[in-house]
Amino acid sequence: MNKKYTNSASKKDTPISEYEFLLNCNKNYMNYTALTFEGRAKITYEELHDNIEKYARALYQKGIRKGDKIGILLENSPEAVYLYYALGIIGSTRIGLSIYNNPYKMQRDFDMLKPQRIIAVNTMFNRIIDPCKALNISPIIYSARNFDEKIETNGAENLRYIVETNKNGNLVINNFSNQDVTDIIFTGGSTGIHKGVELNQNGLNGVISALDKVFKLEPGMIHLGNIPFGHMIFGRFALHYALSHNLEYALTLNALPNEFLYELIRTQAHGAMGGPVHWNNIPNNPLLKPGCISNLMQAATGGEMLKTADEEKDNKAISYGGGSAKLTNMLGLTEMSGLTHACIPEINTPGTIGSPIPYVDDIIVDPKFLIGSESGNYINLKEVPLGETGLLLTKGPGMLLGYYNNPDETKKVFVYDQNGTKWYNTGDLVRRTGKPYKETEFAGRLKRNFVCGYDNIYPEQIEGLLTSLPEIKEIVVTKVKDAKYQFLPSYHICLNDTNINIERLKNKIDVLIEETLGAFALPGYIEFSTNPLPRNQDNGKFNATILEQQDIKKYEDGTLTLSRKMY
Repeated sequence: MNKKYTNSASKKDTPISEYEFLLNCNKNYMNYTALTFEGRAKITYEELHDNIEKYARALYQKGIRKGDKIGILLENSPEAVYLYYALGIIGSTRIGLSIYNNPYKMQRDFDMLKPQRIIAVNTMFNRIIDPCKALNISPIIYSARNFDEKIETNGAENLRYIVETNKNGNLVINNFSNQDVTDIIFTGGSTGIHKGVELNQNGLNGVISALDKVFKLEPGMIHLGNIPFGHMIFGRFALHYALSHNLEYALTLNALPNEFLYELIRTQAHGAMGGPVHWNNIPNNPLLKPGCISNLMQAATGGEMLKTADEEKDNKAISYGGGSAKLTNMLGLTEMSGLTHACIPEINTPGTIGSPIPYVDDIIVDPKFLIGSESGNYINLKEVPLGETGLLLTKGPGMLLGYYNNPDETKKVFVYDQNGTKWYNTGDLVRRTGKPYKETEFAGRLKRNFVCGYDNIYPEQIEGLLTSLPEIKEIVVTKVKDAKYQFLPSYHICLNDTNINIERLKNKIDVLIEETLGAFALPGYIEFSTNPLPRNQDNGKFNATILEQQDIKKYEDGTLTLSRKMY
């Protein structure tokens, strides 16, 4: 490897970039395969680092500097990996823009962050051209499927040309601080308010450093690279874990749950990560045959609650397919750089989220004791009694720096204990089991948000939007389990008048939701009535639990009918 950069940091304990962390991990494995891409590319660790440095020099020569806000829209290809780490070398702030954003969401994200440059896969050109024109910036475009193809895109620069014409020269890595905002990833958290989570590269390094005691794959083994990492912390966590542990990361553009087993079989992966919806797709999949996933020895799941019954069913299916893996249930948050707890099958009780990973600490408190903490007051934190449900607070190297340009929301999530130590309020309700060290069981969320496909769905957002329609008196949105999308929104609508055209109203709802909140927020099920929706007697608030239980019963009886054809 012809290494052409200079690191200006000299102290041993100085925080380092993700790339330097990776380079140190890979130095004895340069001839191992780092990346494969759908059977069309095979890249060694030597080539990986050469390409990352080449990209970094090119982008540096192009004028990108430390602290510059660079919007990235990436698909899972080798070029995206090079770009991700190259921008990390420079120290620019990588803004994770979602390739699943509709035009409304894309414009919203541009308006919030106002990036100085955009680097995007060419399939996203039509969605970014107008926001780029509004900010007077020229996008840089590349192809994920064929990097050498000639891109005919008016008004955009070709990344391949930039790399080939600016690849020479020295690159100085700036001194790195734990307070540098190197990443911004969007989330609604538990509040439903769209926010940019400010993270630091060294935080992800700290999370990855803990995994030697959690996972067991050895250098040279294959890890499936299915989770998008351009805008998802879970995807970045999976990528950085695999490469820093000298695994072969089998990149794929097929990320949907119904493609998951096919990719496990095709790549013969030893390890994989996904949400419950990915693993739940395996048991009844016609591709499942004895011995088809015989290499699989590590299976991790996160992003949504894994039910015990599903875990048992999924583990049986993996065993039937020849795999030795048992699901490792994880709890992670964007605000904590991807992972806080892991249920290790050999140690922890099935159905729990296990214990905090090394370097992460937690405490379970009574939510009412946090009153006043938002003003910055110090709180005497005390753990709730064993077995009682409380609110989970965490702290560790991956904790967010704050929310971009949103001090009010930032204050809400930080809690300071009597010693002045800062904790993150996860919004998750949990309880201790009394088993191994701090073993924890997930009980639910303070808020009602859930996952549909690749989007967090916030019922309050939908409800607030649709009550603006004159036909709708009140609405409550609940969730219904779905094999493909994890959950589907179920709309319960009380009408002002039954003498209306229901089909016209449905179309009105679809247009409003899709143009603002996106297709995943569209109703999977919808129910119209003039009867008032159920409320709690004590506080008069809507009782979403009753409606959700009604949906479950109808679903089990087969009387719940999809309101539209889901894609």
